[in-house]
Amino acid sequence: MDEKPNPGVESSSEDIKDLFYVSTLFRVVKTVFLILTWVGLGLSLEISGPTMQDLILRTGTNYEEVSRAISGRSAGFFTGAVIGGFLVDKLRLYCDLMIGVSLVIMSAGSVAVPWSPWTGLIWFIFFLQGTCEGVINIAGQKLILSIWGKNAASPLHVLHTGFGIGSMIVPLIANPFLANIQTTTFTNTSMNVTSVFTTALPPTMSTLEYTTDTSNSTTITRVLRESRIEYAYLIVAILVTTLSLAFFVYQWKYSEYVLHPADHETESKKRVHGVKEFIRIINPATCANGNFCFGLQMFILLSFYFFQATGGERLYGKFIRSYAIDQFNFSVDEASYLNVVFWISYSLGRFSGFIVAHWVPIRFLIIIEAVGVLISAILLNIWGHTEPLMLWIFTQPMAFFIAPLFPSGIALGDHYVEMSGLAITVLLLGGSVGGIAYLFLIGYLYENFGPSMFMYNVLGFGIAVVVMVALLSVVGHLHGDRYQREDETEQSIGDMKEADKLEYAADNPQMLSYTNTALYM
Repeated sequence: MDEKPNPGVESSSEDIKDLFYVSTLFRVVKTVFLILTWVGLGLSLEISGPTMQDLILRTGTNYEEVSRAISGRSAGFFTGAVIGGFLVDKLRLYCDLMIGVSLVIMSAGSVAVPWSPWTGLIWFIFFLQGTCEGVINIAGQKLILSIWGKNAASPLHVLHTGFGIGSMIVPLIANPFLANIQTTTFTNTSMNVTSVFTTALPPTMSTLEYTTDTSNSTTITRVLRESRIEYAYLIVAILVTTLSLAFFVYQWKYSEYVLHPADHETESKKRVHGVKEFIRIINPATCANGNFCFGLQMFILLSFYFFQATGGERLYGKFIRSYAIDQFNFSVDEASYLNVVFWISYSLGRFSGFIVAHWVPIRFLIIIEAVGVLISAILLNIWGHTEPLMLWIFTQPMAFFIAPLFPSGIALGDHYVEMSGLAITVLLLGGSVGGIAYLFLIGYLYENFGPSMFMYNVLGFGIAVVVMVALLSVVGHLHGDRYQREDETEQSIGDMKEADKLEYAADNPQMLSYTNTALYM
């Protein structure tokens, strides 16, 4: 049976009812809708991967410019995280409304992307979608914490698995609508098909064949199947918009069920403000038990760690399909299936991380993950340039070990320092900048030096992750985990109080009998 509210405990507002007291069924259903929201995020944000080459010809640009446009998501994500944190703190009763509105905006952006004639507009659309992603992340996780309280750890891990599921599904949605064109190059002595890949002509073009002449060769590009990616984006938009309706209903019917009982007790205590409080919040020492240098070191290292973890994830997830097509002449279907299998392994990796974390300490688990990424990157660089089968095989462990890097980074940070709201925002900033930087870099290198640059970037990512994990482990080990430090501090305070009692009793013999009685009761 569900626990009933104690009538002797007064709520901070008569209109607020705690989700803590509602049925388990209500919590489970709400959690399912939140997981579906993360599935929707995967659909909306990862469709740019399988449709990247279509966007290149629709805008008449290249890999470098389109990858920069897609990086708008990373810039928007940090903005959304900051905005979302403020909105959730100030308007807690409207978390469902925030999610619903954000999903609608993301849907509108999905509809607009295929019709955008230039990459600047695509960047702006992805910036808006990234902002909505940040708001949804803050509001959605706050709702999970509110409805599950101290039992929220497992639902939070499952919540993030939804993103991998959506990312796994979206290539299958997009594949039937991708264009297929064949590029044939004639030289003075021979003819060879240089690549067969998926692209799209701008919506206003109707030419199905065109020829490019150079002094040494002639290239003929023939459209085998026209692009219709606007339908793929529309399907995603319809699914996400339909999902948003559930949150408008929740806001209308159940908006009073927001705060956990513990929130009621602390809500009235959070009115402290002023310059001193602001300085206390932004001071790294606040999260490191008063040790400013240690706190600053950890946050700098964690920011660089998330720079690598997020950037590497965006790098592989966005470019693996294009690499398979350009390097190995994969067909449209083969490349899409490779993309799907990547996200399947990604989802399995994130869910497995949740299970294994119950038995393996996080400081060891994150080392295993980082080393797994590096080994996978080395194997891909040995065989991934020349053997298509090896690309299929080694993409799976790469996805599996990349997936838990983000949640493991949060857990490792919390192991050594307290993860306050501002601390998490700083880490998200590192991840956002990493996403932008990696996509800018791979776009430039891929366009100017060829597909092989993709694998070299992956290797650099693997090395950087191992280095950052090693530095975090060394610095953290030198200071010990924060729970151990807190226990030692409490023990020291207890010993000091005990010594004070004994000293007082010695100075006041009349109290000695009472003190001894108190000590040995």
